[in-house]
Amino acid sequence: MPKRTYEDSLVTKQNILNSAKRLFSRRGYERTSLSDVAKYAGVTRGAIYWHFSSKEDLLLGLLEKLNTDLFSNDIVNEAMSPAEADPLGKLKDFLLVLVQEDAIEFFNSTFMTMLLTIMNGGSGNDELREKIYAQRKRHVSNQTQIIKNAVNKGQLPKNLVIEAAVEHLEIFLIGYIHSCRVNNVDLIKKNFSYYLDLEFELMKKLTKETLV
Repeated sequence: MPKRTYEDSLVTKQNILNSAKRLFSRRGYERTSLSDVAKYAGVTRGAIYWHFSSKEDLLLGLLEKLNTDLFSNDIVNEAMSPAEADPLGKLKDFLLVLVQEDAIEFFNSTFMTMLLTIMNGGSGNDELREKIYAQRKRHVSNQTQIIKNAVNKGQLPKNLVIEAAVEHLEIFLIGYIHSCRVNNVDLIKKNFSYYLDLEFELMKKLTKETLV
């Protein structure tokens, strides 16, 4: 494919994703069709099918894009690397992104509401939910690898129950996102770094000896 054609294709894909996000946010998942997205983006349905096989595939692609745009995958990759000397520090750097305005705006967005509706069974279908959860499992897998790396570097106990540590972190993050969605985030933003330090200290207690 000639270079210019490839660049045009990337611009078209970006336009489709941006248009899909606007329409999903305004109308919800069920009331947004690929024809709607094509019309809003000023492209043909064929252009959409060049990049995405279905509306479900378009939403999944959009979720991947939002994750890349809002959260630093580079920091996660560094934290997962066996060569990283401070994986917990890198994990903290990554989590601090969650209190930036773009992330808070996303957590409070109508798009997030739509996504939660799908995940709770109020929209979409079981296959779509399974694929969304599969994406989520990949993120959890990354967190698991980072915590394993922190154990190997001596930042967390050798007898840590890693699954419990990952679950504890997930509960912390879900609680934070809920706080964002009920507009209770100002004080949390102020103290978030301290709360993360406390979370890591609590993780150290999740050992085989302390858990039943």
